[in-house]
Amino acid sequence: MTRSPGVHLLPVHALLAAALLAGLLFGCSSKINLPPVTPDAGGLSYTGKFVWYDLHVPDIDGVARFYDAVLDWGMERTDPGSSKVKTIFHKGRLIGSVFELTEAGPAAGWVACASVPDVDGAAARAVKQGGRVVAAPTDKPYRGRMATIRDPQSARMALLHSPVGDPRDEGPGDGLFLGAELWTPDVEAGAKFYAGLLGYQLAAVRLKQGTYVMLLAEGKPRGGLTAPLASLPAALWIPQVAVSDIEGTVQRVEENGGTVLLRPDPASRPNRTAVFADPSGAILGVREFVPPRE
Repeated sequence: MTRSPGVHLLPVHALLAAALLAGLLFGCSSKINLPPVTPDAGGLSYTGKFVWYDLHVPDIDGVARFYDAVLDWGMERTDPGSSKVKTIFHKGRLIGSVFELTEAGPAAGWVACASVPDVDGAAARAVKQGGRVVAAPTDKPYRGRMATIRDPQSARMALLHSPVGDPRDEGPGDGLFLGAELWTPDVEAGAKFYAGLLGYQLAAVRLKQGTYVMLLAEGKPRGGLTAPLASLPAALWIPQVAVSDIEGTVQRVEENGGTVLLRPDPASRPNRTAVFADPSGAILGVREFVPPRE
């Protein structure tokens, strides 16, 4: 990965070193140690915000090369007891984790983690509303309490309560996550489920291809719902990443072994989107944004 002198990497490596040291001191060989979602949250809490993103793949090294080339992401080991998990970072910020799949594990894919004040309570609400819990609430060292659920259409997401708080709200940045979109065949049912689960306010927008529902928390957009492409699974949460050059991003996806599933629509400038599958099959979205002038 090419790094310019202006990119500040010291905080990242300091945090990675701290996570490694903590693992060595506590000797947690039976548990995977994950760094906190942010080093500077200050105890802030944003219920319904997607605060972390986990990638599950069969080949960590292979996808590391892909995302390095496509989005300039780096992946580094943060747990001395496990080579099967790495932390994803970009321009001085930790933004996600990547886990190597086992044969008995789920299929390759991204899992978006939504912030909740009470993981156990949220997991119980998911079940009451027709969803199911696929990973029971568990305390993860340094990361917080987590559970993984599937909604009634079987879309997977994680619920997370971070002990240090949530990442601060900031404007979009090239290569950084924006949130996540649920692509589902029943937009109305999905919107009702997540409004009940996470307290979202709903705002429907009529588009020529159908209805898009925005998910708002305290007036701020956190995600959205739309109908899926015919080529995609029936229901799927797709994390969204901001990019300043969407055409170049799509080109790099194809040059490095990925598959473009949705190409940017020229008529949608300057807010075009694209969706692709990485070489493992995990699906990710990118959204065009215009960087502020300095």
